[in-house]
Amino acid sequence: MHSALLLAGQGFAVEVFEKEALPGGMLRYYLPEFRFSRKGIEGKVEKLKALGVKIHLNSAIGREKPLSNLIEEFDAVVLASGEWNARKMGVEGEGLKGIIYWTDFLRNFNDKKMESMRGKKVFVVGGGNTAIDCARAAVRLEANTAIAYRRSREGMPADSNEIEVSEKEGVTIRNNLCPVKVTGTSKVEGIVFEETEGECREMKMTGRHLDEEADVIIVACGQLPNLRVLEGSGFESFEELPEKVVLAGDIVNSDKKIATAVASAVAAIEKVKQITYN
Repeated sequence: MHSALLLAGQGFAVEVFEKEALPGGMLRYYLPEFRFSRKGIEGKVEKLKALGVKIHLNSAIGREKPLSNLIEEFDAVVLASGEWNARKMGVEGEGLKGIIYWTDFLRNFNDKKMESMRGKKVFVVGGGNTAIDCARAAVRLEANTAIAYRRSREGMPADSNEIEVSEKEGVTIRNNLCPVKVTGTSKVEGIVFEETEGECREMKMTGRHLDEEADVIIVACGQLPNLRVLEGSGFESFEELPEKVVLAGDIVNSDKKIATAVASAVAAIEKVKQITYN
């Protein structure tokens, strides 16, 4: 959306294809309102409309609307499809009831579809801002909430101020714990961690294990791009896309932060200008 706003402001005829019912992407559907107000999104939408940008809602790019068609129709395409798939832990027991991935948890929390977790012991596995968001949301659902991260506190990718705010709200941060197994029969009953050692981003497995009781495990240990956007186009990876397709947003940013996503939008329009002016 930011790329569209910048391009339209420089006189380009722009159309936006949004797979959801409302524009705003991950900012609207996944960031909790206690951290990100939706007012900014609505303001940008109004600016886009004022600049004549056509916004196509419920228009997912993929098998029914192939990306290849857009490539043929437009002089340039900015692909900012985000990374809406959760990375799995890859451990035994991950299929038990009570495992929730951050994509489902935050979407349902924002849609006010999550039931109270009062009295439940919740572990959030991960150390980034998304893990912090999940933990703060779980606290608001009255859960006894802890974050388990495999590296040291200094090695956590989350912003330090977000970590501090979460602790003030009641989240417990437990570092140097790497999940190795989820226990239970039909549902989650606990989680087994292996203790690690190392400063900052260094990490060494110790062989020492720690069994913890748990009712719910929220997996927030990474995100992956949704390759469905390529279905029906003849392309199997983003690397195969032609030069007139410019990537932006989380699919090109390793730290998945709003500031870097905005910076990638600025870089994207410069590439679009080079493509269209040449």
